[in-house]
Amino acid sequence: MLFSNLAYQHFDWWHDKVPGAYDINGELEDFEHEGLFKNKAINLGLTIGLNDYWNVTLSQLISERCMEWQGPVDEDGSSLTVHHRSECTSSDFSYVDETTDLNNQIAFGGVLGDTRINFRYLLFNQMKGPGTRLFLGMGLDIPSSNVITESPWVKSDHDGIEATPDRYTPHRHFYLSDGAYKMNLQLQFFKKRFQFPVFWGGTFSFNFPLNDSKYGFTPSQRYELSLMAMSGSTSFQKIKLGNLSLSSIGPTLTIGYASRSRWEGEGETPNSKSILYVPGINILLSFKNGGGLGINLTRGFESYFNENPSDIEEKTSIYGISISYRTVLNNRIDWLW
Repeated sequence: MLFSNLAYQHFDWWHDKVPGAYDINGELEDFEHEGLFKNKAINLGLTIGLNDYWNVTLSQLISERCMEWQGPVDEDGSSLTVHHRSECTSSDFSYVDETTDLNNQIAFGGVLGDTRINFRYLLFNQMKGPGTRLFLGMGLDIPSSNVITESPWVKSDHDGIEATPDRYTPHRHFYLSDGAYKMNLQLQFFKKRFQFPVFWGGTFSFNFPLNDSKYGFTPSQRYELSLMAMSGSTSFQKIKLGNLSLSSIGPTLTIGYASRSRWEGEGETPNSKSILYVPGINILLSFKNGGGLGINLTRGFESYFNENPSDIEEKTSIYGISISYRTVLNNRIDWLW
């Protein structure tokens, strides 16, 4: 099976003043931080059935994440804070330390995210008709080279400004890859019925790092529960859109939890522990000659655990839309059977 997923997420964010932060002029910051963060991503994948019980999926994330800074700027339009600026992950980021005259590479730009290899085992299947389907999955995330090299919370003397020692260095907060290998474990349960909803179920996944990045970053452990239900009503199937027909519609809900991440020598990352709620609605369209198109509209709510002195108050409004396409290939790999 071939599949692709095109996703767009819009984050309207704000957070409080950063304690002890100095602006680019060496003066103590006296303003809040706010802006828009936009994530555009394509996930391409291929699933191959190895036998009646096992399949393997290879997927690749291609993405660009961009920040639009809406806080104070100087006369040239440059951000007054070293924490944020208008930029994208497709570009590198570095700064020249005027004290040492060295160029510090803070972020490696690009569009490739992590590559995932996932194996799934069919533990229980009711075959055709109504019944239960239960899958176990295990996979490996292979990091890309598009990472940040330094904690956003590093402080040091720089730029030769003696009156403002111990300032935050210029940095980037967002990236495409954590730079670490990760294990992904999944449990998937689905049930098909005659009554509404005719298909419902969910996936519980646990993603955890196997190592630190080469730059000393320990990513968060992530837990995610995704639930869905589909109508499958014959009345919907009568709605035609050219070669497409509306086959199903139903609600979705994703709940995600992230533990604290860490940087070597810097300790736990502020505002890294969070819980995310993403309700949505999913629409499935089927092509006359096979294949299916899915449209998912979401509204996310993220809450941060402000339990450490380094945590600051933060608010984020999240809106998202994703369009997916799947088609089953009528091909047999003889040497696998």
